[in-house]
Amino acid sequence: MKKSHLLTLLVLALVVAAENAAMAAQLLFTPRATVTERFSDNIYLTKNDKEDDFITTPTVGFTLELPGQGTGLLLSYDGGYNFYAKNDENDSWQHNALGSFWHNFTRETRLDLNNAFLYTQDPLGNQDVVNQQGTVVAPGDFTRRSELNTYYRNYSTARLTHQFGPENSTYAQFIYGFLENDSDQYQDSQEISPSVGMTYWWSTFAGIELEGNYLRGLYSGGQGTTNTQDGTDQDDFNEVSGRVRLNQRFSQNYGIFEQYRQIYRNYDGNQAGQTQQGTDGQQNLDYMVYAPSVGVFYQFDPTLTASLGVGYYYQQVQNGKDQQGPFPTAEINKLWDYQRWSVRTRGSAGLGSEDFSAQNQGFTRYAQTDIIGRYNFTRQFYGEASFLYRYSDYINSADDEVDHFISPRIGLGYEVFRWMNVNLSYNYNKLVVTNNSQDGYEENSVLLTVTLQPDQPWRLWE
Repeated sequence: MKKSHLLTLLVLALVVAAENAAMAAQLLFTPRATVTERFSDNIYLTKNDKEDDFITTPTVGFTLELPGQGTGLLLSYDGGYNFYAKNDENDSWQHNALGSFWHNFTRETRLDLNNAFLYTQDPLGNQDVVNQQGTVVAPGDFTRRSELNTYYRNYSTARLTHQFGPENSTYAQFIYGFLENDSDQYQDSQEISPSVGMTYWWSTFAGIELEGNYLRGLYSGGQGTTNTQDGTDQDDFNEVSGRVRLNQRFSQNYGIFEQYRQIYRNYDGNQAGQTQQGTDGQQNLDYMVYAPSVGVFYQFDPTLTASLGVGYYYQQVQNGKDQQGPFPTAEINKLWDYQRWSVRTRGSAGLGSEDFSAQNQGFTRYAQTDIIGRYNFTRQFYGEASFLYRYSDYINSADDEVDHFISPRIGLGYEVFRWMNVNLSYNYNKLVVTNNSQDGYEENSVLLTVTLQPDQPWRLWE
């Protein structure tokens, strides 16, 4: 099925499913307009021969919300145009859209649909997409993308959850995503991934988590597409993975876990007898991964648990060199919200795979932390700060490439009127690439943003 057809079906499903609920609920509409003046000292994200410029970006957007406990809908869109002062050949459109729908069939059974769309030429534009609850609904791309080439990404999820006890639940989920690039420097990709899982506590202090996942990766691009770590095209593949985790509580909040994960990946090219030529890497080689781990967890409430642990993986590579080593495992997404200040901490670590990004680097050991804080000096004047760090070890790369992405940001904002906000911020982005001839980069940027938006949403009907 074509991707345009899938998008159309998703939109129709959201509209039809929400139609009856809309007649009995209030519809909230929040328009906004923004003008951003941005100075960057490295618009192409190159290590040498940096080019600076001023970019003016007017945008208009809206949020449409149909709140409700039983059924709800949220649509958000922002579209703008980038005007470059010196390099006007880079003038371009940008679009961001996010759609969410939820419906409770019963008190125990819930359906969630999410769709995130991005159209841009900003090489740093493809970051994690986060909803109002601070949950990542579409993962970002932390591999290296340089120059200003237009690309668009769409990521859709459908998840059905059933609760059959205070802490017991099952789920079935389906993910479909695609990445399209105007430049042949990068490969286009599609991901298709159904999965199922269960959490079950057979006593107050002991429980189990089970998860099974299938992933299909599809790729296209011209013969000049050489964006993987070995200078070879990524091959289509099938992947099957499973996870089992045993949880043991020592108190209402604290406990330990033992986890085992196994991954099997098979590439279509290998099935057809194709082999790589002239590469020291292990791209497109079938493999099996065995990954046990142990750790501790802390349960803030029945819906929020943080964990930290360590594991050891063994990757058995067909017709290649086996890999092994330790890896961290972690998960947290916590908001501390007080009268004057708030801090949100998101973190994750473990084994993953960069398969649907600018650089399809394959099997990865990673760790990521994202801290966002705000302090209200007065009712109108506030300060903001954030820090993002991503460690990526591309295990099957030809030169054992390891990337470090660092992005701190600090800003001040002032509410001139209830409908007008001014924000001045500084952002620093740096990519350190080790064990690879490919250069990293660093960028300094300053942004002045003026936003016009009503302080309360407009009620279209009740």
